[in-house]
Amino acid sequence: MLVCLTNDDGIEGEGLKILAEKLASKHDVWIIAPDRNRSGVSNHIFLDASLKLTKISNQVYKYEGNPVDCALLAAKSASKILPSVPDCIVSGINRGANLGTDIVYSGTAAAARQAVLNGIPAVAFSVDSDNGEFYFDRLADFAVKNLEKLLPLCNVAPKAFKEGCHCSFVNVNGKSIVQPYKGVKFTDVSFREYNDSINVISISENESLCSIVPGKLSTSCMNFSDFDAVQEGFISVSCISAEPVSTGIVDGISFSL
Repeated sequence: MLVCLTNDDGIEGEGLKILAEKLASKHDVWIIAPDRNRSGVSNHIFLDASLKLTKISNQVYKYEGNPVDCALLAAKSASKILPSVPDCIVSGINRGANLGTDIVYSGTAAAARQAVLNGIPAVAFSVDSDNGEFYFDRLADFAVKNLEKLLPLCNVAPKAFKEGCHCSFVNVNGKSIVQPYKGVKFTDVSFREYNDSINVISISENESLCSIVPGKLSTSCMNFSDFDAVQEGFISVSCISAEPVSTGIVDGISFSL
């Protein structure tokens, strides 16, 4: 397969390099990744901007855009950069978990989301660490062995819409470990409460510096969640809706005009 690899940690991301090296043993791997760390940018896309694309080496490019811009470039630039539209887009391996509510903010997940909205199956991979040390090889090995099994779990546009279902990508998380995983679990998503606060420092009468102060992370789970699986030493596989999903039509309310 022609695999386009991207991430949000940037072109120098260790997880990207390890995953690319291992995937290249089975697939034709191309890389289009941000030129710097773009963590937490979600689906931010640059509009009305000309962004520099730089060839680093054969089949490896860095881009001034965000992860979503990289996914769009791969999807829309067939024969201009890539030899054809990629068979899939793989995002990661991210340095840090993308569990539950993290998916809203994650640039790693956003690249996979954008891919399926453009008709390309996509998988996002992330590694969780309790101590700040990151080992990517175990999850990269899993990706190489199972990519062909993960891709059919995606629903891509416009096929998904025609069949009356939601577009979806696959989100994969595992612990940063050197020993083997216990197994693989299909999971629901958790709710992550970040408990952040805002620090405001006045620097003049009309100006202040405002910054987010990270709080203590807490996680709430229903069913068997992605968080549960990762904490117990399993690989978590979740199918994530790519487009906004309505909670349903509300009847019985009369609005004033």
